[in-house]
Amino acid sequence: MQENRADHESRRTAALALWRYSHDYLKAAQALCETDRIASNESQAPYHLAAQGIEFALKAFLRARGVTPEHMNAHIGHSLLDALQEAIARDLPPPPVEVVRAIRFIAPHHRDDQFHYLAAGHGEFPDLTPLLAAGTWILRQIAAEVVADYYVYHGQGATTAGDDMLRRLHVDLDLTTSKIPALQ
Repeated sequence: MQENRADHESRRTAALALWRYSHDYLKAAQALCETDRIASNESQAPYHLAAQGIEFALKAFLRARGVTPEHMNAHIGHSLLDALQEAIARDLPPPPVEVVRAIRFIAPHHRDDQFHYLAAGHGEFPDLTPLLAAGTWILRQIAAEVVADYYVYHGQGATTAGDDMLRRLHVDLDLTTSKIPALQ
C-alpha cells in the first residue's frame, strides 16, 4: 500500500501533471473573464487562477529538470519570482520582457499565505491577457521537455507515443492561445 501512495504522489507531482494543472488554471481564468464579466473589485478569482497557472508552469519545468517537490516547497513556496529565477538558472529560455513584466505584476499578490487583493477601480474589469500570455509562453517552451520527462519516469511506449502526446499538448495550447489577443 505504501508503494501505491508513493507512485500516486510521484504521478501527481510529475512535470506533465503540473503542466496540465497549469493549462487548466489558465483556461479557467480565461473562461471566467469571457463568460462572467465580473469586475475586479467584485472578484479576484481570475487573477488568482492565472497566477496559479503561471506557478504550475514554472514548477512543471523545474520538475522536468529534476527539482523535487520537497525542494520547491522549502525554497520556492508560491513565490513566482523565485520560481522564475530558479527556472532561468536551470536553462529556461530567457522570457520576453512582457512575460517577466506580467509575472512581476502579479507576484506580490500571489503569496504563500493567501492571494492578496489587487487594487482595482469600481467597475474595472480584469485584463488577463498579459498573465495568460506569460503562462502559455512558458507552457509552450517546456512542452517537449515535460513529455520527455514523462516517458523517462512514467511512460511506456514507442517514440511515436511521445510525439503524439507532444502534438496533443500543442493542440490544446493552440486552442487556448487562439483566444488571447496578444498571442494571435
